[in-house]
Amino acid sequence: MHDPNPDDPMKFLPLIASLMLVPPAFAQTAEPHSVFSLRGECQQLSIGDEDIRDICGDEIMQVVYTDSTMELAIWTTDPSGRFLVFAGSVERTAEGLAQQIDRVIEGRDGSGDNNVEQAATGRCELIGNPQHGPARYLCEAIGKDGTRYGFAFLTDGQLPESMLD
Repeated sequence: MHDPNPDDPMKFLPLIASLMLVPPAFAQTAEPHSVFSLRGECQQLSIGDEDIRDICGDEIMQVVYTDSTMELAIWTTDPSGRFLVFAGSVERTAEGLAQQIDRVIEGRDGSGDNNVEQAATGRCELIGNPQHGPARYLCEAIGKDGTRYGFAFLTDGQLPESMLD
């Protein structure tokens, strides 16, 4: 397994490979329009009753597809490669972006063999524009099985790194 060094852009390879092995239904025909890595401070990460903020990484990945759907991937510092993805349709708002979550992917490791994907309802909001300073992501979702997911992240104000360049 590749070491998740915060300065190494290759750390996202296991996450990207895992997502490609179990893609959300909407991503099967859509092409990525933008793929950004954003750094900042994880303020909340919870799955059910488990508060896992202590392993929440200082970087996330936002993928917007040509059909106006989005995946927000949360990287962790867990040596196993654990991650969480919120997926669904996205629209611009006066404050930033709003994502209607219809699927959550929980990666138990970076192999792609232990991903749990389930239908979910919820919302992520991006308040502010990370291209022009700090911005905040706030997400809440409930999986089909009743699992609650929570996430809050404040970007550091630096320009996001495009992963498509």
